[in-house]
Amino acid sequence: MGSFYSSSNIYIKLIMTDYKAIHGKNILHVASDLDNAEGEGQIWFNTTTSDYKTITKVAGAWASGGDLNTARDYGAGAGTQAALLYAGGSTPATELYDGSSWTEIADMSASAAIEHARMPVGISTAALMAGGGSPYSQTVEQWDASSWTEVGDINTGRAFGSNSPIGTVTAGLIVGGLPGSQAVAEKWNGTAWTEVGDLNAGRGYLAGLGTQTAALAVAGAGFVAVVESFNGTAWTEIADINSARGRGTAAGTSTLALFYGGANPAPTAIAKTELWDGTSWTEAGDLATARQRGGGGGTTSAAILAGGRPPPAISVATEEWDFTSTATPPGAQNIKIITD
Repeated sequence: MGSFYSSSNIYIKLIMTDYKAIHGKNILHVASDLDNAEGEGQIWFNTTTSDYKTITKVAGAWASGGDLNTARDYGAGAGTQAALLYAGGSTPATELYDGSSWTEIADMSASAAIEHARMPVGISTAALMAGGGSPYSQTVEQWDASSWTEVGDINTGRAFGSNSPIGTVTAGLIVGGLPGSQAVAEKWNGTAWTEVGDLNAGRGYLAGLGTQTAALAVAGAGFVAVVESFNGTAWTEIADINSARGRGTAAGTSTLALFYGGANPAPTAIAKTELWDGTSWTEAGDLATARQRGGGGGTTSAAILAGGRPPPAISVATEEWDFTSTATPPGAQNIKIITD
C-alpha cells in the first residue's frame, strides 16, 4: 500500500509493506497518539482519528547578524533578538541591537569595578548588571533606557556568575561566580538583595535563565555538564547537558531553554547548541563560529549571541538563532499525518 508523507512541500513515498522489514517494527494501532519517547522513529495508526501518524522535530539554525561596534568578551546581554542590550565585558561600552545593527549608547558609570559583569537581570529597556572583577565587586548598576545609575550592592562581591538574565528589575536573581566556586544566590526586590538557597554545586562561568521563582543554572567552571533548577527557595539537580562546558550563553525559560557556545577546555571554543524541553537536552544546530564568553538572550525560537572569543581574538560577530517553523514550540512534539 503506497502512502505519502508531506512536510514543507517535500513528499516521501512510504511503502507500508516494507516498513517492518526496514525498521523491525509493526505499525502500531493505538487509540491516542504516542509521546516523544514512544514515537521516535515510529509510524502508528490512530484508531480514533483513522490516521497514520509519525513524529518530526522542528529544526533550527544560526545566521549572521550585524557586527558590534566594539569587539569584546565577557559582556552581558539583556533582552531579545530584536532588542538586546549588551554591556560591560572587556570594555565599559554599552550597545543596543535593533534586530539588524548595533548602536553605541551610554557607557556604564562604574566601569573600573563592573568591567567584567556577568550577572544580568531584565530586558533592553530596564536592566541590572551586578558584580564585576579586578577587584571582585558588589556594585550593581541599573539601566533605564537612557543611562546607568548605581543601586543597592549585592551581599557577596563576585564576577563571572550567571550569564544571561534571570528575572526583572523588580524581581531578579543572580547566582554563582568567582572567586572560588561561589554557590551563593541572591534575589532583588527592586530595592535590596537578599540571599536565598545556595547551588548544590558552586561554580562560576555558568549560564542562568528564567525567573526569580523558576530558573536554571547551566554548566560552568570545571567544564561540567551539571544543570540545576530553582523553585524560588531551593536548587535541585536535573538532567545534564550532553556536552560538558563552561562560559556558554543561554536563552528561554526553565521549561524551554537553549544553551549555546562555551569552552571545554579553555581556550578551545565550542559551537554546540542544546535545547531543553523540560525533561532532557537535545543537540541542535551548531553556531557558525565556535565561541566562548559571549553575551546574548532571547527565546528558544529567536535567540542571539554577540561578541565573545573564538581564540585567539575577541569578536564583533553576532549570530541569530531561528527555527524553521513557528507552528510548533521548539523541541515540542510535532505530529504529522501521513496522507494517501
